[in-house]
Amino acid sequence: MVIPFMSVFLTDQLGFPKLQSGIVLFTFGLGALIGSNIGGYLTDTIGNVKVMATSLTGMGIGFIGILFFDHFIPLCIWMMLTGIFTSMFSPAAFSAVSLWGRPENKTRGFSLLRMAINLGIAIGPAVGGFIAYGVGFNWLFVIDGITCFIALRYLLRLLGHRNGKYKKPKDEKLIKKSPYKDWVLMLFLFFNLINMIAFFQILFTVPVYFKEVILLDERVIGLFFTVNGLLVLVLEMPIVYLIELKKKFFTPMIAGAIIIGIGYLSLSIFDNGFVAIAFYSLLVAFGEVINFPLIPTIAMRRSNPENQGKYMGTVSTMFAMAFVLAPLLGLPIVEHTGYHNYFIMAASLSIFSGICLQFIRRKFVEQ
Repeated sequence: MVIPFMSVFLTDQLGFPKLQSGIVLFTFGLGALIGSNIGGYLTDTIGNVKVMATSLTGMGIGFIGILFFDHFIPLCIWMMLTGIFTSMFSPAAFSAVSLWGRPENKTRGFSLLRMAINLGIAIGPAVGGFIAYGVGFNWLFVIDGITCFIALRYLLRLLGHRNGKYKKPKDEKLIKKSPYKDWVLMLFLFFNLINMIAFFQILFTVPVYFKEVILLDERVIGLFFTVNGLLVLVLEMPIVYLIELKKKFFTPMIAGAIIIGIGYLSLSIFDNGFVAIAFYSLLVAFGEVINFPLIPTIAMRRSNPENQGKYMGTVSTMFAMAFVLAPLLGLPIVEHTGYHNYFIMAASLSIFSGICLQFIRRKFVEQ
């Protein structure tokens, strides 16, 4: 409910210039980067449900607390702390799916988790847009924080007894294996990071583009995210199921990155703003569906039972690094290049990512 409107809130409500807005969002991403590593470590140490509960508590306090900061430096510090708690959730959730799922349906398990996220994306921004437009941005943060506490209540009620962590294996070699020493995994995540930086402009640059250039208000911007989330929700499970049947994950993931790039090109190609939005929404949703769920699946196949949490932590770290870099490589650059040239640059990043991934596909056994 909050993240899609943060760039609009910073520029329109607080009056921050684009550079400062980018830096504030950068600090959130920096916190997310730290939180992903903390979450991965704690998942293997104290268990997944405890980490998720801690994350939800911190998120609830963090989002509500944003209301009390309207100066640049204090807001940056608070956003970083909020980002830490926010990103602790992801490795714990992915690890829980892996721990509780069967080997033959783990990819669908990851997709179900993403479907839950995308259902939230379908509902949250639409509701958030009407709240921001109708009663003001303050209620946006309060209600988002409350939903975190509601989620915490049901997490503890339904899954509190299932807190799980991996037992150490007898093979000491497995214990010492670190994802950061797996250079193939690091290369794989780096190339995906390039695509993620472009994709996450959907949260940082695209909403401001809708507001400033196409002159949409918060309600319509929220509905855009609703349509995008619903498209992903409808498309993801059947497509991922078909991919799982073929047991070929790398090629669709590459295609997804390239399709995301073509989606950003549509924002520059079409003069009619609504036509551009329609093509962008459809292409980015389809590219996301065949790219995102396969990244943790491929990464998980390189792990062992002892360090799955750490491997999922590196995947979450990659996403968090995209959150760190995307704001800095978004709005501040737009001020110098304009939106038209910028979206061509974003498209080039995603397409380049797909080409690079093609070169390392032979390093993965499942191919």
